[in-house]
Amino acid sequence: MNNRIYKKGLAVVLIIALLIMTYLGIKLSSKEKDIVFSENIGDNNVKTEKSESIFVDIDGAVKNPGVYELKEGSRVNDAILMAGGLTDKAYTKNLNKARLLVDGEKIYILNDDEINEISAENSKLININTASKDMLMTIPGIGDVYAQRIIDYRNKKSFGSIEEIKNIDGIGEKTFEKMKEIITID
Repeated sequence: MNNRIYKKGLAVVLIIALLIMTYLGIKLSSKEKDIVFSENIGDNNVKTEKSESIFVDIDGAVKNPGVYELKEGSRVNDAILMAGGLTDKAYTKNLNKARLLVDGEKIYILNDDEINEISAENSKLININTASKDMLMTIPGIGDVYAQRIIDYRNKKSFGSIEEIKNIDGIGEKTFEKMKEIITID
């Protein structure tokens, strides 16, 4: 008789366990959307959460600059459209409108006036590949002798970078530091 009571008690415990597991399964499945999944990457335990939207700050030559929420996988052109489009003075020759956006990115679109300012600033630079001897002598630390050495060097081989001017005998790091902001090779 004790064996019979034992079997009935075991059956009751199993039924209760099944009910509890079913209850917990239902509760957990309803919360599944809120769970942050963990992935093991090497020795690090990294938590990732799938995001369907990104935020991008667009400024400059757009009609309505600001921070916009876009779908993940959006492109620069999508951000431009969200910002009301480009202004009439927008400079887009260096802008890749097809580039994918990244969450938290800042996009600044130059206008024609800013490009003209940049061009004017760059025109103040002295091109060591093309400047005359007199022009080279306006560079800090460059006199008649060094200007001629620069010309002799570039007649054999054009400068590939401004740092290459240190290959000229007598022009070291100190002299280069004085001139690097005002010379160019372009």
